[in-house]
Amino acid sequence: MDVNHIDALKKLYKACFGNFSSNVTPIAESGSNRKYFRLTHSTQSVIGAFNPDIDENRAFVYLSQLFTAKQLPVPELLAISNCENYYLVSDLGNQSLFDEIIKTNWSNTDTESVKLLIDKTINSLVDFQVDGTKGLDYKMCYPQQEFDRQTIMWDLNYFKYCFLKPSGVVFHEVKLEDDFNALADYLLTAPSDFFMYRDFQSRNVMVVDNSPFFIDYQGGRKGPCLYDIASFLYQARAGFPQILRNTLFDNYLSCISAKAKVNTIQLREQFPAFVLFRIIQTLGAYGYRGFFERKNHFLVSIPLAVANISEVLEGIKLKLPYLTEILKSIVTMYTETPQKEASFEGLTIQITSFSFKKGYPVEHPEHGGGFVFDCRGLPNPGRYPEYSANTGMDKVVANYLGKHREVEKFFDGTLSLIRETVEVYKTRKFHHLSISFGCTGGQHRSVYMASRMAELLDKIDGVKINVIHRELK
Repeated sequence: MDVNHIDALKKLYKACFGNFSSNVTPIAESGSNRKYFRLTHSTQSVIGAFNPDIDENRAFVYLSQLFTAKQLPVPELLAISNCENYYLVSDLGNQSLFDEIIKTNWSNTDTESVKLLIDKTINSLVDFQVDGTKGLDYKMCYPQQEFDRQTIMWDLNYFKYCFLKPSGVVFHEVKLEDDFNALADYLLTAPSDFFMYRDFQSRNVMVVDNSPFFIDYQGGRKGPCLYDIASFLYQARAGFPQILRNTLFDNYLSCISAKAKVNTIQLREQFPAFVLFRIIQTLGAYGYRGFFERKNHFLVSIPLAVANISEVLEGIKLKLPYLTEILKSIVTMYTETPQKEASFEGLTIQITSFSFKKGYPVEHPEHGGGFVFDCRGLPNPGRYPEYSANTGMDKVVANYLGKHREVEKFFDGTLSLIRETVEVYKTRKFHHLSISFGCTGGQHRSVYMASRMAELLDKIDGVKINVIHRELK
């Protein structure tokens, strides 16, 4: 519980500064298991962290001390608890580079200050990659010491099982694995004598006095320099125009060639493959956080990541025929835009049938939540062979379910509850309501309930009904 973490961090604060923090404020969580808090007393402000992974904390402590000694821009490590689960670092404020980028209109000519800050960030990245590796004991890195085949295949399979399968993409395991191996072989030919930040994106760059400071480098390891710049320039939500990406990549090559002996022709040729790998890796993460952890903001970012695929595929030199086919199908799936409907000012009700085996429906991004009704307690026509080819929209299934009093009681109860809510939503000028019915297979009971509910609610003035039978092709 957070109260236990706060107590532990307060004690660590007192041991460090001689007094207890007068105010502790939780900081919004990201995609990790770490919890962050801002602890303040008078004018003194620090960031406190709890992380149950002690090995990861040790890597963070080691890298922080090393980078600070090299005068690289990272937060100062102030204290770490005896149990090694808690630590304090200097407070770099609330302004990230991502905050600056996301509010920038790149079609506006007045973007020089942001571009200058991005250039500073790229220059600092090169310092980390080249100077940061000097004297670095990679045995201290966690969970891996270097970028190798094993870590590449982990990420590719993460994409396969956490994104492709939940998205409903049908694929040939052997053909896909062959292209995965070809991509891994190619990535491993890149020069790898650099510190690879691993999660280098604008959210992990804080802006202090118009200068970049880096955070969340605890997953760093020995690896290719192209991985980080690909991560940065193709961060899905950053939305850099392609012409700007090209300019920034040119600047990066100039900067790193001035500090290290590199073959810029080779780097330029291999860059699209690293971009492709990073996009694949990102989609795997978005799939896990979205489809499995039900975090909607990751799902709505998927089209942003997918949007970069087509151009990257054109620039890659490597032959990946089957993977290319799969990726093109993803582009089609996530970028097809339905015909724009006329603006509707009333209440839109989305009614979904689904299978609990495949998870809950995705929440609507504007309001989240809604009703979810479990139909698994009702008589199941799916147990009988004569109904196996039918769905809840077929008359024979409706007749079967209509014979059971408990089905009518269930439906009447849900209808009464929903009608009351619809009237409240209309009065309060709400625009969206989600109603979902789930059963075991998403074929009979849930489809029957969703279809019947849609038919009745469609008679209410001022509402529009959208019906999705998720498991029916």
